[in-house]
This record gives sequence, C-alpha cells and structure tokens, in this order.
Amino acid sequence: MNKTMHPPQDETPLVPRLADGTPDWAALRREFGATQSTAYLDIARKALLPRCAAQAAADWFADIEGPAAGKLSFSMDKVEETRRAVGETFGAAPETLALVKNTSEAVNIVAQGFDWREGDNVVISVSEHENNTFPWRPLTRRGVELRIVAAGPDGQVSTDALCAAVDARTRILSIAWVAYGLGERADVDALAQLCREKGALFLVDGIQAIGVLNRRLDDLGAHVVASGGHKAQMSVAGAGLMYVAPEALDRFRPPFAAKYSFATFDRTDPEPELAPDAHRFEYGNPNFLGLAVQRRSARFIGAIGLGAIEARVHALTDRMIEEADRHGLGLRTPRPWNQRAGIVSFDLGGADADRMESLLAADGVRVASKDGHLRAAAHFYNNEDDVARLFERLAHHLEAGK
Repeated sequence: MNKTMHPPQDETPLVPRLADGTPDWAALRREFGATQSTAYLDIARKALLPRCAAQAAADWFADIEGPAAGKLSFSMDKVEETRRAVGETFGAAPETLALVKNTSEAVNIVAQGFDWREGDNVVISVSEHENNTFPWRPLTRRGVELRIVAAGPDGQVSTDALCAAVDARTRILSIAWVAYGLGERADVDALAQLCREKGALFLVDGIQAIGVLNRRLDDLGAHVVASGGHKAQMSVAGAGLMYVAPEALDRFRPPFAAKYSFATFDRTDPEPELAPDAHRFEYGNPNFLGLAVQRRSARFIGAIGLGAIEARVHALTDRMIEEADRHGLGLRTPRPWNQRAGIVSFDLGGADADRMESLLAADGVRVASKDGHLRAAAHFYNNEDDVARLFERLAHHLEAGK
C-alpha cells in the first residue's frame, strides 16, 4: 500500500491499493477527517474534501508567500492544467470545457445567450433543482413558454412524459442527469436522440452524477453539461464546469464579454471574433484558488478511477435500500442501478423529516430533509458502519416519536 497521499504540488495524489490492485477504501476514508466522527451521507448537498484538496490550497498560498510571489498561483498555464485534468478525469476534450463557477452560471449562459423567438418553448421537469428552474422563468417575458413536466404517481418524471412535452417549437430540453430529490437517473440516451430528431438543444445538469457515474461527459449526447464542483467532483463552490459539444458552440452566444471571450486581446479591434472554443464563456480573472483545488481533486478522482467509485457507491446504496426495506420504510428512489445513482430517498411513515434531520445530526449522522422525505447520499469514503449507524439511530428516533 502507498504510504503517502500528499505529493509535491500538482502531482497526481497517490492512491492506496490492496494487494489485488483495488482501492483501499478504509485508507481512503481516513483522507476525509470528518468521517472519523461523523457518518456523512450528504454528498448530494456538499462534499467532504480530501486532505489533498486542503494541501492544494496550502500550496497555493505558500507560492504567494514564498519567493515566487504567486507566479504559479496566478498562472494561466495552471488554469489550462486544470482544464486538462478535469477533461481527462470526466471525459471531455479541454477545448470543450469552460471553467465556470457553478451550474446556475452555465444554465444562465445558455438561457440568456440563445436566440429566442416569440412562441418558442423550453422543457424542464418538476423535479429540477431551483438552479435549473429559475434561470428559465424570465424568458416568459420575451414570449417563451416554459413547460414544466409533472411527475407521475410515483413522484418520478417519466421519459415518455418528457418526450410528449417536446414539439416543433421546443428549442431547449434541460434536465438533471440525476435528480437531487428522489435521485432518479434520466435516460439521457433516449432524450438525446429525441433532441437530435427535433432539432432541440439538450442541456444536462450533471452535478449529482459527475464524480459518481463512470460515463464520459462527451458520451452523453448532450449539447451542454452544466455542473458546480462542490459535490462529488470534490472541488469547492465557485469552481465548476460547463461542457459544450463542438456542434453546439454557435447555437448560443456569450451573454457577457471580457478578455477571454475573444480570439484576440487587441482592445482596438472594433469587431473582435469570439474565441473558437468554450473559452468564450469565461469572463475575466478565474477563481485561481478554486481551480487549484479543482485540479488536485480531479486528479485524485482520476487516480482512484470512476469505475471503482461507481461500483463502491452502487454497493453502499444497495445496502441502504436493503436497510430501508428491513425497517419498513417506503423507498422513493428507483431500485435498478441504471435508474439511480448515489441518492436514496425514503418515507418516514408520517414523521417530520426536518426534525429527523436535526435529531440525526445531533447523533453525528448527516442526511437531508427534502420535500418531506429523508435523503441519504453515499460516496466512496462511506462504509457499511455508516449505513448501519444511520438506520439504527433512525429506528430509535422513529420509535421514540410514536
């Protein structure tokens, strides 16, 4: 097993492995300090960050404080290293990636940069996060219809229902790869095919899937993938990504303009051409510190391997579903793995979910109350003891509340 996970600045973190070559999950767990005291099953809200991410931030400040006086910390070459690292880990050519702040910035870039016509419509679902809902609402003042597809009796929005809402005037279909509430996984292949047939732009909110599922961004069939970095990418708020497929680059324009929007830095050019790739959607100075963390964490995830991470999350969430069944809790998340990811949502039989979240937090178990239900979200640093602790304390509080 490797003895250290903290190499010199910007080198790929060394991942401890067992004799058979598989990741040593117990050793990796120790890289997340909070796991020693807390059963943190809430990555769908915010990620725990590994120590190598903290080291990246320390290295960033050390470069500013040392003789280099920030030469590396404020280097645009390092920004491009981040772009390459993110692309290598999550599956996209560097020129297709804009290093934006978060999901909502990317969605707003598309919403405000698209050439809308009165009578056009955009389709989303009732299961979308606020940041894939609010950016579309102002378009109604421009004569654009916002179609919000309702959920079925099981609380989930079906592929058929989404397809039925798309017509000849649909310009954009925007959905979550994995829904933040129930945790259902969209059939991106079917929806991508529909958008190709209808000529609609397909936008995917990827924040609950990227870093969990082993699938390349450029394999989704999406024209745009938007994601903040502060969940399973193990970046920080303010350091996310926006994938733009090459064929979609000119389907919307940057709604803002700044130094990196253009192919030239000549300020006297009266009609500068836009940058020829996704750089055009970046404005002004980047989040240098956030990108340093994003770069190190992307390399960390890449070194572990998305295939191994997905298998680990699959096993842990299977265990959660088994425990929910054993305790007689109603499962709201689909059971088949290809229809879900790291989120498991369940009913509490009438108990107050907000109160239960607080009681569990006092016990050192972190989950979330969402829409009157309880949501647990596992990641690779969790273990079977975390799952057992959640359901033991949950059963205790449910019994005490009767």
